[in-house]
Amino acid sequence: MLTNPHVFSNLILSLTGAFIFYKYYKLQPFTNRIIWGIFLLTIILNALLEILIFAGLQNMENIHDLSLACERTLGSVCLVSASWCVVMRYTAKKELLIYTVGFGLVLFYCITWYKVQFLGLIIQPFCFIVALLISCLGLANKQKSAFWVILSLTLLALSTKSQHFTLPMHPIDINRYMTVLAVICFGNALRDEYKILF
Repeated sequence: MLTNPHVFSNLILSLTGAFIFYKYYKLQPFTNRIIWGIFLLTIILNALLEILIFAGLQNMENIHDLSLACERTLGSVCLVSASWCVVMRYTAKKELLIYTVGFGLVLFYCITWYKVQFLGLIIQPFCFIVALLISCLGLANKQKSAFWVILSLTLLALSTKSQHFTLPMHPIDINRYMTVLAVICFGNALRDEYKILF
């Protein structure tokens, strides 16, 4: 099973996501942890389901489609709120958590109920742009965490275009390894939340 490069790249992604969350979750207040956790959990869940599919469990494809839609909606909305919290050094209140998760779940429900999952390809980049704008505010204040968030969002955006790279590797694996680097950069953003860039 590990001889399949897609299985290996997804395994690396899921383990990295779990490690980053475990290593840096203590640095965040409880509600911020939940928001970051939901974002990372959607990535980990999607990677684990892809491992099962590449291992031969083809009946998991419907669940994988749902997890992919969840990553593009709920995960992306949580990314925006998490970026706001880390860049603005904001402790999320219970209301922000409820609104974030609620809005993400409504988007997830809408695109799956009406079978328009392709809208996730619009929602996710829009959330990336909003998070980038938030990070630019932090970069103007010379915050090191904002630099890491911008770098990670750039890697996530580039990973969606992995099929256009001329590298001796399958585009799926390029996507997963770039997402691994993005997750590591998010961990560095949490680590350097209160540090000045220069």
